Amino acid sequence: MQRIALIVVGVLVVFATEVSAEQSPNVLFIAIDDMNDWTTLFDENNPIQTPNLKRLAARGCFFTQAYCASPGCNPSRTAIMTGYRPTTSGVYGNPEFWRDKLPDCATLAQYFERKGGYATRGAGKIFHHGRSGVGREGNPDFQEFFKKLDIRGPGVNRNYNGYKKPANPRLGNVSFDWGEHDQKMIDVDMCEWVEARMEEEWDKPLFLAAGIFNPHLPFYAPKENFSRYPLDKVRMPEMPAGDLSDVGEIAKRMVRKEFWVWDNTTAAEPGSPGSLKKMVQCYQAASDFADQMVGRLLDKLDETGMSDNTIIVLWADHGYHLGDKECCVKFTLWEKANHVPFIIVAPGVTTPGSRCDRPVGLVDIYPTLLELAGLPAKTDNDGISLVPLLKDPERHWERPALMTEGPGNHAVRSDRWRYIRYSDGVEELYDQQSDPWNHTNLASDSQYAEVLAEHRKWIPKTEAPGKGMDHLYHPVPPPGAGLPGSGYSRARRAAGNK
Repeated sequence: MQRIALIVVGVLVVFATEVSAEQSPNVLFIAIDDMNDWTTLFDENNPIQTPNLKRLAARGCFFTQAYCASPGCNPSRTAIMTGYRPTTSGVYGNPEFWRDKLPDCATLAQYFERKGGYATRGAGKIFHHGRSGVGREGNPDFQEFFKKLDIRGPGVNRNYNGYKKPANPRLGNVSFDWGEHDQKMIDVDMCEWVEARMEEEWDKPLFLAAGIFNPHLPFYAPKENFSRYPLDKVRMPEMPAGDLSDVGEIAKRMVRKEFWVWDNTTAAEPGSPGSLKKMVQCYQAASDFADQMVGRLLDKLDETGMSDNTIIVLWADHGYHLGDKECCVKFTLWEKANHVPFIIVAPGVTTPGSRCDRPVGLVDIYPTLLELAGLPAKTDNDGISLVPLLKDPERHWERPALMTEGPGNHAVRSDRWRYIRYSDGVEELYDQQSDPWNHTNLASDSQYAEVLAEHRKWIPKTEAPGKGMDHLYHPVPPPGAGLPGSGYSRARRAAGNK
């Protein structure tokens, strides 16, 4: 039976690169949604327990400084699956139908099918869910795909978080719920489908993608996962007062993208179902559940005997703020919204348990997988192959990671520094060694003039036309605008700013 190589979102496991056609590695492609870096994969002292991510990292190379191309689901996933940054594709926001911008692009799975003769199967959230992530009829991105299922909520007007419609139409909606879930998780359906594909016999090498939806909102997880995060012991992010006093208007617009989450959770009774602390607990439990799903996929891969000839890639599409930076979203250019788990296991290439501390981008997945699988290079990719780092994680690496959130807004992450420049020319600079939560903007300090100059040269000189998400073009919602009765949202809609 042909062994299956799987690519996992957030983790990449890779096997030998120089193989004959008969020995082509399978790929297991595992994606995780919205998982930030506050996990034990990065640091044993972090609160979110991820033993299965650590188990996967022990098989291959863990990139400790990996970054998304954009801190939003659609532009990030489009960049990974096409090999094009937002500045090349013009896909800057979640609502955009990416195929309209890239009608002829060969996506990663399509390339493996056309150039390598692979069978391609996928399930769950690989591209963005909803219309913006749907492929074109007659040009499927996978030969067979099990679509992400709709959330099984707790019932009509029964959110776990305590918010109800119509008083709070946003947090009363299932899509913004959080809590202990008593129904089948949709990631279990996804895993069952992927496991069934692993059990089949294949006469071709297999590219198998598994998209884990957790810990994306709603932050649901079973009771078992919550048992590891008792509310009275939940650790909260660092949240110093006045943290936004040294940033500009556009940064504040990004913070307030989903302003009703921060406004309501910080106004709620501490420890209540609708409080910020409860929301953070639920995110941690949901991340714990996502880690369990990774373990489940690895167990099945091992059980079927395919591990020795499978490339595994695991990645998260972007990170998430949990109250740090006065923010409960992901759509910013700070570290917590962009720093992600990324693992590649490549038997015969990677040293088990190795770590690479060089800054890299998820846009590098496409060319890396092609080289590992022995497929011809796709010369117009924006990323570059990470195989040299897989072979020697300590080698010199000049290229930093680049992130984009809407046209003209970019972050550059080097070994030590995070540099941000917005479309209005405002700059930020953070020392990641001493300030991992990005509290102190050093851009106005003259002693860092050379550091700023060095990082400015990496900002894109040209950008594809396009539009970021609407919040980037609106005034910053005032504090409390998301609370019931504020009238702010109604006033904005009346003004046409939807």
